[in-house]
Amino acid sequence: MVVDFSIYLPCMRSLLILISYILLSVFTLNAQIMPDRELVPGGGRTPAQQEGHTDDHHHDHDHSHDHGEVSEPRQQPVEHKITNWFLKDLGTRRDTVSIDTLSQGFQIHNPANREAIASVQLGNIGAPWQPAMVSKMPIYSRFMFADNLRSFFKEPEEWRYYNTKTPYTNLYYQYAAPKRRSEEVVGVLFTQNVNKRWNVGFDYQLISSIGRYEAQQVENRHFRFFSSYNGPRYEVHGSYVYNKTDQLENAGIEDDDFVLNPQRYDYDEKENIPVRFYDASNRIDNHQIFVNQALNIGNITVSRREGERVELPVGTAIHTFHLDRNRRQHRIENLRNSFSPNEPFFYDNIYIDTTKTRDYLYYTSIKNTFQLRFNEEANPLLQFGLRAFITNEVEQFTFPALPEVEGTFTTSPEYMSEEEQLTTTLIGGQIFKNLGESFRWNAGMRLYFQGYRTGDTEITGAINSQFRLANDTAGIFADGGLYLVSPGFFESRYTSNHFIWDERFDQVKTLRLRGAVKIPTRKFELSAETRLINDYFYWDQNAMPTQSGSFLRAVEFRLFKHFNLGNFHNHNTILYQLTSNSELMPLPEWSLYSSLYYQNTLFEVLFVQLGFDLRYNTRWYSPAYMPATGQFHAQRQRKTGDYPYVDLFLNMQLKRARIFIKMDHINQGYPNNDYFHTLNYPANPRAIRFGLSWNFYD
Repeated sequence: MVVDFSIYLPCMRSLLILISYILLSVFTLNAQIMPDRELVPGGGRTPAQQEGHTDDHHHDHDHSHDHGEVSEPRQQPVEHKITNWFLKDLGTRRDTVSIDTLSQGFQIHNPANREAIASVQLGNIGAPWQPAMVSKMPIYSRFMFADNLRSFFKEPEEWRYYNTKTPYTNLYYQYAAPKRRSEEVVGVLFTQNVNKRWNVGFDYQLISSIGRYEAQQVENRHFRFFSSYNGPRYEVHGSYVYNKTDQLENAGIEDDDFVLNPQRYDYDEKENIPVRFYDASNRIDNHQIFVNQALNIGNITVSRREGERVELPVGTAIHTFHLDRNRRQHRIENLRNSFSPNEPFFYDNIYIDTTKTRDYLYYTSIKNTFQLRFNEEANPLLQFGLRAFITNEVEQFTFPALPEVEGTFTTSPEYMSEEEQLTTTLIGGQIFKNLGESFRWNAGMRLYFQGYRTGDTEITGAINSQFRLANDTAGIFADGGLYLVSPGFFESRYTSNHFIWDERFDQVKTLRLRGAVKIPTRKFELSAETRLINDYFYWDQNAMPTQSGSFLRAVEFRLFKHFNLGNFHNHNTILYQLTSNSELMPLPEWSLYSSLYYQNTLFEVLFVQLGFDLRYNTRWYSPAYMPATGQFHAQRQRKTGDYPYVDLFLNMQLKRARIFIKMDHINQGYPNNDYFHTLNYPANPRAIRFGLSWNFYD
């Protein structure tokens, strides 16, 4: 295994400059360090950060002169405190979380690897990917063409809102070599309170990657402006979001043997390997407006611990408005250049235009939800809370239609489009108990009673409890649901240059059961989940939507354990999965993620972790990818897997700055060259990468 480090020289120069700056900062800080300042264990995280907010205090010492001068009183510094939360349960509940300041796991740069132990990827960061885990299988599809970009197109329940005492800024930058195929990720978050109750801010993210293989470029942009007001009786949260994903689609390399047996071919660099398309692309533009308003109704005085009496609202009236507009275009600039005399054309059919592909479609959703939520402390008899809601959704679809005037092999046809508007209404409710430290539970139901989803139903429940186990406190969690869900409009009806379908699918009936036991003091967690599915919806080997009449069963067992011996740490997650039909629902049987590293604090100010990450799964028929629809579909051509991916990393934390330096896929070519995520899509070759995250509180 010969490694050519010359291609990494530009990146290595940047790394040397960065390391020199860090060491200079360390020695400067070490010379100035104050006796009462000490680094908090756990990557510099303070107890306040562990409780859902960040505090950063600066201690000033009195330097009054000895000759009797009386110094003026110093103004006390403003406390740097940040509280941030998600809106859950259709905007009725705040889920407070902490600012991410930990070094642990900071080196995991790829969203697919952060969110799933087992997944199907296309190699390039920001490209479509799909989890290969039972617990990550989606129940619903919002907009099928963006489903496999879920880590970029986030739902309103995944958006953070803030309350800060001082302005807060986070800057993030990531770069991967070599320069000619570079990858960059940029992130900027800024938020500030206008007054005690009103906060504003924005979040910007950019993923720009040329890709290590030809025609693989990705440019994704995300912008969100957000604001919130939290008064004693009235609250409002609002966001405007713009997302854009623009990606070249090469449909994979022409032959996997180019990577499996490179000695047979004369390709010096991976970007010289032939691919199926050089001028195909997918682009999605997404605009969202979200407004959630809550008005407290009535007052009740309740007694709490130690005789404390507080006033709480009896209930809350809530209205949520969500506008979600999407435009998607799949383009192939010149179809004739994609024909090969030695290979069949990638697509079996051309329905509209033989010269080029121009598949444009639009999807708009306008959703209004009205809710009433009654405080559980306002119900002294039954001791639980209650909420009821009604949601109306209007959806508009515009998509290609077959032309009335057909084109020729050299001329384009007259492009046509179809439009459809559908409405649906649901009612729902939930009872819950969120107060108390040892036992919490909820149960809820949704029923679509009007519109094209009439009959769709969801019944869910969850419990969360703690109990003593020998000298430890263990937590037990269980939840589940029964779901009757109709496939979406585009899953049932669609026309494009290479695919046409018009189906009438039945509801997909899913029973989901999950349970977990967690012992934090032992750094141990065991969980299991099962899915029982009837009328399973999937994409077949021809990349067409299909429904199975057979009954499917799938089960997942996951074990997490953290070992440590002195300064050495080892995080392990093992995943075992079974499926009753691997052709319809392929899953790797075994998957493993292990992180082994040495951790220490140098010069009393520089927190470091040095180690490696290992990812592995057994061989399986990983789903293939179809660029025209953006879907992963069943394939039985060959298996992938049984190949370890090893990344060497160094994490550092210096005050408010976190840095990682990493060698991705350091074992490339060992034990073999079968490093494929799926058919025709190899993993990226070895690369040097570094990243920086810096928090500012002024």
